[in-house]
Amino acid sequence: MVASGQTIRGYELKEQIASGGFGAVFRAFQSSVGREVAIKVILPQHANDPQFILRFEKEAQLVARLEHRAIVPLYDYWRDSSGAFLVMRWLRGGNLRESLQEGPWSLENIARLVDQVAGGLAAAHSHGVVHRDIKPANILLDEEANAFLSDFSFAKDLMAKADLTQSGSIIGSLAYISPEQIRGELVTPQADLYSLGLVVYELLTGEPPF
Repeated sequence: MVASGQTIRGYELKEQIASGGFGAVFRAFQSSVGREVAIKVILPQHANDPQFILRFEKEAQLVARLEHRAIVPLYDYWRDSSGAFLVMRWLRGGNLRESLQEGPWSLENIARLVDQVAGGLAAAHSHGVVHRDIKPANILLDEEANAFLSDFSFAKDLMAKADLTQSGSIIGSLAYISPEQIRGELVTPQADLYSLGLVVYELLTGEPPF
């Protein structure tokens, strides 16, 4: 079982900062280059499930082909007997959900964040990737409140011949997903733009629309 205090392949796990679905995220320290990173780890109960491992591999492959200043970059990926691991940039500003709980944003900062997130989505869509889970918790921030898209675990590869998601399944967070996602229909890049619109509504009003 992976836990804080362990050292894995030169990464010292400092603390668990999030968990959900089938993974947990740790803040870690890479001693070889002296930097903090975030490591997403498959949960122990899923470590031997080929379907969950396949999802991790898909997420790694999708993020690796997306190079944009508003998408959290992937540093490393591997599998071993204890599961699968994604190593990403550590962002010290937390996420947008946490920031909104601290108080409202100025219109200037909202405009900048929307521009950055929209740019990241445009880059993903140009590579045939639909995120499918745009929400405040998946928008990370650096210390200057620059925005970065994270968590592509539910992303759809429009160029893939097969989808890991079962037909008719609802993917995403209900408060932010598009009508077509709720209906289990074919998802296009417009679904991400709808979700971003709901995030903007919350930024402007302080409350989610639904």
